[in-house]
Amino acid sequence: MQNPSFSPGDAELGVKYSKNDVSEIAISETGNAGKKSARNGSTSCNASVLSAHNIDYWVKVSDGCCKSTDKQILTNISAVFKQGMSAIMGPTGSGKSSFLDVLAGRKDPAGVKGHLLLDGKPVPENFKCMVGYVVQDDVVMGTLTVRENFAFSAALRLPSSVSGKERDGRVSEVIRDLGLARCADTKVGNEFIRGISGGERKRCNIGMELIISPPVLFLDEPTTGLDANTANTVLMFLRKLSRKGRTIIFSIHQPRFSIYRLFDNLLLLSQGVTVYHGPARQALDFFQTQGFTCQEHNNPPDFFLDVINGDLRALADDQAVDEDLDSEPVSQHDKLVEGFQKSQWNQSLQSEAKAIFSQFESNGGNKGTRHDKIDYATSFGRQVGVLALRSVRNLVRNPATAGITIGSSLLFSILISAIFWQLGSSTDRDAADREGVLFFLIMNQLFFNMSAVEIFINERKLFMHENMSGFYRVSSYFIVKLVFDIIPLRMVPAILMSCIVYFSVDLRPGADNFFLFMLCLFMTCLAAACLCFLLSSLIRVFSVAQLTLALSYVLMMLFGGFLIQFDSIGDWLSWLQYFSIFKYGMTALYIIEFKDREFCNATACFDANSRLDRSDMDYETTWDFWQNYVALAGMSLILLILCYIQLRRMKKTT
Repeated sequence: MQNPSFSPGDAELGVKYSKNDVSEIAISETGNAGKKSARNGSTSCNASVLSAHNIDYWVKVSDGCCKSTDKQILTNISAVFKQGMSAIMGPTGSGKSSFLDVLAGRKDPAGVKGHLLLDGKPVPENFKCMVGYVVQDDVVMGTLTVRENFAFSAALRLPSSVSGKERDGRVSEVIRDLGLARCADTKVGNEFIRGISGGERKRCNIGMELIISPPVLFLDEPTTGLDANTANTVLMFLRKLSRKGRTIIFSIHQPRFSIYRLFDNLLLLSQGVTVYHGPARQALDFFQTQGFTCQEHNNPPDFFLDVINGDLRALADDQAVDEDLDSEPVSQHDKLVEGFQKSQWNQSLQSEAKAIFSQFESNGGNKGTRHDKIDYATSFGRQVGVLALRSVRNLVRNPATAGITIGSSLLFSILISAIFWQLGSSTDRDAADREGVLFFLIMNQLFFNMSAVEIFINERKLFMHENMSGFYRVSSYFIVKLVFDIIPLRMVPAILMSCIVYFSVDLRPGADNFFLFMLCLFMTCLAAACLCFLLSSLIRVFSVAQLTLALSYVLMMLFGGFLIQFDSIGDWLSWLQYFSIFKYGMTALYIIEFKDREFCNATACFDANSRLDRSDMDYETTWDFWQNYVALAGMSLILLILCYIQLRRMKKTT
């Protein structure tokens, strides 16, 4: 029976407890969990054993110039993780997050040495797609409900052979297991939509991974950003899941006692080296063997980190602290590492790890029996369909971006129409005014599409996580994002602007001229958006991407041949005109409006071709006109290809 003097808030209330209390509580809760599971009739699954053998991890560190050196983050770590909750703890910079990522297959294999085994066999290729990984930040679509997010995960991560009814049943089961039934049909929420609470969001992130019933569930700092009560609730749910036969591994910094007592196993790291690995309830025993005793009222996780960091003042009485205020912490790293290597806990670990590794070698080692290669659970077409459905829902429920873009285009169109209403076609001034209309239209297509620069920046974390977890291919995501950005946010505004401005300003009559005009605006808009897409995939910070884009547009306008003549620029810079979206868009509109057209009044007529000659445009042949469309299409295609390549080569491991 659990000691009645302990409650979840004991650590904060200053209740006296010791290592024996921790042990009793852990043992008591383990027994009670099994009884509750039996009473509830919960079905247990066979837990997987994940073992790490002599893991070293190196990263490249730049020296600020052109050279880089190798820095060792993890050193000779061996660990065995079985059913239950296994916590990885350590001071900041100890390597706990790096080790968690190595275990989950999310680190660059080139920097990892050692063996990672799942149930005694080498982990399969794309192991990261097989396990569940809950990142520190929220990575769920805020405009969707909890149930819709789970359904999205199920539709992409469960095999196509699983029927729709079975997928719905799986979603309902996960909702029930995580205690999310009351908010299942509530939107998760974002900066514009009020949604579920922080603890429910965290459980929603966990549920996205539980859909596939992963053999191992990883969590990176699952309590970050949560208040004490919510953090305790989340960890209680994880404990409940572990009692159903799951292997749960997570990194955590300094949990309070009510959370720490839920841990089954504990791995303590210091400077990338193991200082303790064993049952959490026995960690205080290990530290006592090294001469460090946890005081009453002290939180064990805080005590561990104080010792590792060498801040023994936190362990002394008040008088000793007053007498030693000016002393500096003395590192206990070497003492703890050496003490653990000689301890019974390390002997037990090495014995267990050796047995697993012997089984691995007897099966032929790396050339022996392996797990099946992990591939995407669904086809390319299904991925596109599911992603498209989510994009439609996101667009409908969060219409701010589309509304602002279309609204801005309408406002600008009305403004242009009001200023240049029904221009004449009789004087040189009328021709100049028409040039002004064309200039502002092309400028609008460039600068009003700067919102496209956020397309891959805002969803970078979501895309990276979902792609690494095997939700979908890069190509599926790329195609859907383009379609649902280009059609509503680029094509629709261009069509509306053409319909409003062309007739209100009274540009050149003729249906062919009107549709060529509309096509030019759309092609210019598309090329500008594709440049935004590329910068969005290259640059992580929105403000930096926006500044880079604005600078690019200004240079395109400067070298477009309309603000300054090419012969005034010089040959060493004039070649930049061929990279100017502004040049090709303006040239096409000028030819549509002025080629072979005369402006006449009561006294005289003049040939509008002079406008083209003055700007040094080629317009005599059909190719001279269509080459502008070809150039815009070519630039768009090249920029899209570069964007896709960048998304493919984007570092999917950290």
